[in-house]
Amino acid sequence: MLKLKIRYLILIFSLSLVVRIAFLLISDYPDKSLKNYDTPSWDGVAWNLVLSRGFLEPDNKPTSVRPPIYPLFLAIIYYIFGRNYFVVYIIQSIISSLNNSLLFVFLNLFFDIKTTFITCLICSIWPAFVVYSGLICSETLYVFLFLSFLIIYFKAYFSDKTFLYILAGVILGISNLTRSTVVIYPIFLIFFFLLFKFDTKLIFKTLLMFIVSLAVISPWTIRNYIVFKRFLLINTAAAELFWSGTYIPWDGICKHGRDENFYKLFNLENPIDNERKMLKEGIKNIISNPLGFLILSIKKFYRFWFKPIGYEILLSYGLKIFAILALLLQIVIVIFCWWSVFVNTYKNKIKFFPILVLFVYFTIMHNLLAPIPRYRLPLEIIIIGFSLDGIRKLTLKYEEK
Repeated sequence: MLKLKIRYLILIFSLSLVVRIAFLLISDYPDKSLKNYDTPSWDGVAWNLVLSRGFLEPDNKPTSVRPPIYPLFLAIIYYIFGRNYFVVYIIQSIISSLNNSLLFVFLNLFFDIKTTFITCLICSIWPAFVVYSGLICSETLYVFLFLSFLIIYFKAYFSDKTFLYILAGVILGISNLTRSTVVIYPIFLIFFFLLFKFDTKLIFKTLLMFIVSLAVISPWTIRNYIVFKRFLLINTAAAELFWSGTYIPWDGICKHGRDENFYKLFNLENPIDNERKMLKEGIKNIISNPLGFLILSIKKFYRFWFKPIGYEILLSYGLKIFAILALLLQIVIVIFCWWSVFVNTYKNKIKFFPILVLFVYFTIMHNLLAPIPRYRLPLEIIIIGFSLDGIRKLTLKYEEK
């Protein structure tokens, strides 16, 4: 069985890498995207690091938006190879291929080797994972760290080993310094463990993991206080997403083209002051129009779970039929995924409970914000695996009849 798993891992990695390199060689999309998304900011901060200027944005102001790990990753590459984006794409393609190998290890903790292998083969050619490996953005590196955290956490959870909880906390801290997506996931775990009366020792070890993750983050938090004279755990941006997600005129979408109201409201010099004001104004939006927020929440739930990553790009290229097909496929995948999560948790609460909490966490946190489909990317790689398990369960039920 071990030899078979090794063969599968080699095959998955090789197929993933070939597909990603082929995309880089054939497509001009990576070069076109250099001025899109958050690329100029990530690239500018990294280049200022190479020039020994520190964590500065392209306008030479200290960054409050970009956590440090991905700019450091880019800076190391730039320092060795020059400001060569293609080298970044190649290295990210290797990391993205490793992500599928990590996915194999993770899913095999829950499912049989057949379901795990098929999932990884699909993820090897899944467009979103291929495309993002060829962009200057933190998603690919973050997925690697996110999956590494989940593997170590579940090994700690299954074995009850304190050392593994500490190690999981370290990896969680590093991943949060790449993207702060799951910074309070351990708090959700603790809350639900308490609610459903799990072992007290498990709760304390989860708390230990969370404290270790904060300790890893703390040097960056101290840096933020020194630079901005305000407390900022990791980075700004969450409050802007929260305000956007409650602002009726924007329909809960975070727009890059700001309107006059935005600049009137948030014109404070210190970015953390603006962050705090955005949080307060977002709460005001909810209180002043709770029904509007409820309607927005329904729309945001749809956008986060069912809108395919890359949907807008397909439409911009005039590929409406492909966009519709991608939407229908995404709906099917998510429905089967959630069904699998609930069925597995019902049958084996102890084993699958943290997975259910993870999905609940993503749902609640992103439904409060202005959800962007690419924010689902770290979870998408797991969604596909659970969806296949759901399809397999349905097939077995049909065969039994």
